Amino acid sequence: MKLTYHRAVQREVDEACCWYDERKTGLGDEFFQELERVMGLIEMNPQSFPPAPFGRRKAHLKRFPYAICYRILEDRVRILSVCHDKRHPSYGRGRK
Repeated sequence: MKLTYHRAVQREVDEACCWYDERKTGLGDEFFQELERVMGLIEMNPQSFPPAPFGRRKAHLKRFPYAICYRILEDRVRILSVCHDKRHPSYGRGRK
């Protein structure tokens, strides 16, 4: 299924990659690779991840405390946010 992205997702990913690179050179790239891996899983089978509050689904990254929040629509999957696990559950709730 085709993935589309809310405009704020790029900023969230960039900020997380920069934060990890400040801790250790190359760690931001590793974060991004894990993010791409999970996005590929979402694209192949979006219903494989459990429902979350507010009509969304949440796919957690393995090595990093982040999740991809998304909504399954008729013709595509809409990625709403890429957020740290410590964010409030309603983070990104108003995004469409």
